[in-house]
Amino acid sequence: MNDQIICPHCKKPIPLSEALSHQIQEKYQRFYRQRLAEEKLKLEKDLKEELTKKIKNEMAIQFKDKTNQVEELKQQNQSLQKQLLELNRLIRQLRSENERKKLELEKKLMEEEEKIRLEEKRRINEEYRLKILEKDKQMEDMRKQIEELKRKSELTSQQLQGEVLELELEKQLSEEFPNDEIRPVAKGVSGADLLQIVKNESGRKCGTIIWELKRTKNWSDGWINKLKQDQRQEKAELAVIISQSLPPEIKNFGQINNVWVGNFESALGLAIALRQNLINLSSIKLSMVGKQEKKEILWNYLTGIEFKQRVEAIYEAYNQLQEDLETERRWFTKKWAKQEKNIRLVVDNILGMHGDLQGIVGKTLLEIKNLNLLSSGKKEE
Repeated sequence: MNDQIICPHCKKPIPLSEALSHQIQEKYQRFYRQRLAEEKLKLEKDLKEELTKKIKNEMAIQFKDKTNQVEELKQQNQSLQKQLLELNRLIRQLRSENERKKLELEKKLMEEEEKIRLEEKRRINEEYRLKILEKDKQMEDMRKQIEELKRKSELTSQQLQGEVLELELEKQLSEEFPNDEIRPVAKGVSGADLLQIVKNESGRKCGTIIWELKRTKNWSDGWINKLKQDQRQEKAELAVIISQSLPPEIKNFGQINNVWVGNFESALGLAIALRQNLINLSSIKLSMVGKQEKKEILWNYLTGIEFKQRVEAIYEAYNQLQEDLETERRWFTKKWAKQEKNIRLVVDNILGMHGDLQGIVGKTLLEIKNLNLLSSGKKEE
């Protein structure tokens, strides 16, 4: 039996068993390749499911970890809040302790300030003594001012006299207190005559004094209420009326319904006293910043007997200095008059002697330079 077949391509004979074996082999190869592909797809599917499950498990673990972290953060936040509350409690306790120590320190400062005021009073008295020595250099200027005041005092117009007094008081206050701001109220404007804004040596405002000048023959109680209205309008700490006529109960100066009243001779001394007390009160006020009762303390001090006694003491010291200065001024005026008379005698004798020599010698006598100036009282620089 011839078990061969002819290959349709190469026309070669192939044994039948070999051909069948090749076909079976190709069939099984296709089968195994298909099976291998199916197994591969199944394996990939199982692997994907396993990987997905694994990822889900990992994500669940991470989510739980994050949840635990959030819970821990909440617990930490609660702990921090408790610590913050405790810290606030400690801060309040420290503030309370600080306030207590601050009150004790302010009490000590007030005691030290009283000592400083006494020392300052002694220093001011010494300064007044030195000022008397300085006034010797100003005697000539004072003489001119006195002559100018005498000339102004002869004016008959009451309004003009009031303006002169206002200008004079403004001038005296400006010269005595160069650090202060002296501001006159414009004519025709409702209000007092002068505003004195008191400033200390560092230029800080310490308060305001409002001045009203009256030059009438009779005193009027209505001036007090009018000036108090002006005081409230200007927000001034002190109000003063300087008048030619005073109430029966006041001799030189005093206080009526929280308004100071004085004559013209007391004006400058009263200004010194009131100004010094405003500066002292400003210092006390600075040391009591934050105290609710400071307004009441300042008001009680301004309206109390201690403030009035201090003003009177300063005024009496100033008045004594002014009397001593007036005594020295009269002595110097007398001395100058005597010297001026002697100088006039010398000049007259010189001129008379020159005239006698000129009558004897004639025109050949040499002229003395600037001799004619002696007769007019002038001098060559």
